[in-house]
Amino acid sequence: MSFARVVLGLPLAGLFLAILGPPRRMAQARGFRWGRSTPPMFHRLLCVILRVKVRRLGAPGVEGPRLIVSNHVSWLDIPVLGSLEPMTFLAKKEIGGPFLGRQAANLQGVVYVDRQRRRAIPKVNADMAAAMRAGEPVVLFAESTTSDGVRLLTFRSSHFEAARAAGGVVQPVFLHFKRLGGLAIGRRDMPQIAWYGDMAFLPHLFALLASGGVECDVHYGAPIRVADHGDRKALARATETAMRRLAEGARKP
Repeated sequence: MSFARVVLGLPLAGLFLAILGPPRRMAQARGFRWGRSTPPMFHRLLCVILRVKVRRLGAPGVEGPRLIVSNHVSWLDIPVLGSLEPMTFLAKKEIGGPFLGRQAANLQGVVYVDRQRRRAIPKVNADMAAAMRAGEPVVLFAESTTSDGVRLLTFRSSHFEAARAAGGVVQPVFLHFKRLGGLAIGRRDMPQIAWYGDMAFLPHLFALLASGGVECDVHYGAPIRVADHGDRKALARATETAMRRLAEGARKP
């Protein structure tokens, strides 16, 4: 049944992109905010197809520039977060794949980064700051890679400079994948959710589809005022500390 949902759902997702993607991208290119609800609708559709149930705990930050900093567990993080509110993602330039290819990424709103070219970081930060000032929250996976879903990796501070340039706040957001097939997820179950190392995408997808559905709680933490921290490294440390507290609270029985 899960595979049938994908077989039937993917053409529907493709039709969604074909019909609503071009006008949404044109509006973005001209600086209009038309169709801001389109990307969340697309990600909610993906979540339905993949049988991912998302629950938000806490509230999005105050009005103004906002950098959302999330832990990074899986390719699932994108549709989970994207389903909750309009947002722009910071993503590697080689991003692709069946569920977040270039078309879907452009529909969503993406700032691309080439991690092999450190000289490009100031330009990337400037693009992130511009998006935040224009009213679009930007998502940063500060661990810079996916983890095993059990531990939180040390945050890298390079792109926290974008938040300093934009002003406003940084909001930690913790993704807690809580249930798989209706059962609580333990350490041994996490490889069915977490996508890291040299895991191949399609086997991971098929195992997930066979699992019976996923439940993810998204914990929004208190916004952290950029002005309260002297530099990007201090801001990154404060955000990481807040994230670890969020994680501890989310994982309590």
